[in-house]
Amino acid sequence: MKITYKKRLSSLLLVGIMASGCDTQTRLDSHITPTAVLENVHQLSLSTARLFAQQTQQLQHQTQLLCQQYSQQQLTLTRQQWQQAMKTWVGLQGREKGSEAALALSWNIQFWPDKKNTTGYKLRQLIKQNKQWQSGELAQQSVAVQGLGAVEWFLYQQPQSLKNDNECQLTEAITAHLATTAQTLAQAWQHNPWHSLSNSLALAEYLAAINNQLDYTIKKLVKPMGKPGNVKPYQAEAWRSQTSLANLKASIESLQALYIANGTGLDALLREQGYQATAQRIKQRFTLLLADWPTSSSMVTLLNTKQGYRELINIFNGLEYIQLALHDDVAAQLGIVMGFNATDGD
Repeated sequence: MKITYKKRLSSLLLVGIMASGCDTQTRLDSHITPTAVLENVHQLSLSTARLFAQQTQQLQHQTQLLCQQYSQQQLTLTRQQWQQAMKTWVGLQGREKGSEAALALSWNIQFWPDKKNTTGYKLRQLIKQNKQWQSGELAQQSVAVQGLGAVEWFLYQQPQSLKNDNECQLTEAITAHLATTAQTLAQAWQHNPWHSLSNSLALAEYLAAINNQLDYTIKKLVKPMGKPGNVKPYQAEAWRSQTSLANLKASIESLQALYIANGTGLDALLREQGYQATAQRIKQRFTLLLADWPTSSSMVTLLNTKQGYRELINIFNGLEYIQLALHDDVAAQLGIVMGFNATDGD
């Protein structure tokens, strides 16, 4: 069971359009223009951010109800709402292209990977202060206590502590702060960051956006996988809620949506310019990945068995196949130069 992950792929960066003169321009002269594609990508991002803002507001409301009267039923409802918010958030994870104001909020929304359990340590420090925290005060604290991971810690690792007024009030403050951050995120995506780009630059930005998000998705898989016999389950995203694999699937679904972009995305661009075989291979790989998805929602469960680990390797192979296709086929066919960034090898 050998993972053939090429570390160099983790730092792939689209660095520009191939200097091939009229040939490159001819490739961009199509009915579906990259600038129009990025308008669709912007609308997808804006819709996701707005939905996330709505779901975090609902999470805040459910947390308030839980703190007013703790019950197992209300805890379940609050957990379900947290899971909904988390699944929506993964649609924007790993974005390194787009609204700079929105990208700057990523760590406030989700502190991951958390190799040293910084979230638990920082939250216990806040609890020890035995004070009534306000949502605005949390902005001055570590990002580890501001986002989805901090809420997960209370709901799944320390649910009994929510019977305590001070600790439940802290959870309320965190969800209120998260809802405010999510609203700021949605406002940041109101503006289309790509509206003034040329077709050439728009194409490079779009392919980079897909690759960045794909790279982040692969990272969510390989970090907990570690090496056979030396897995790292506590590096899995959302391991406390046992939803890491469900969230990974949501990440791949969002990547598929980014690739399709409402029927006018990279898939359509490739087909229109005569690269139907490449487009079909990538589209089919997405379909097969999702169709053969493991039944468990927890990655940790699969990490504990040889068969489960093999299933994770199959997911990795599918994601690597797509990344190689983007790098070796799509980039060349559409005239994009792909290189490495300054952090290659980190």
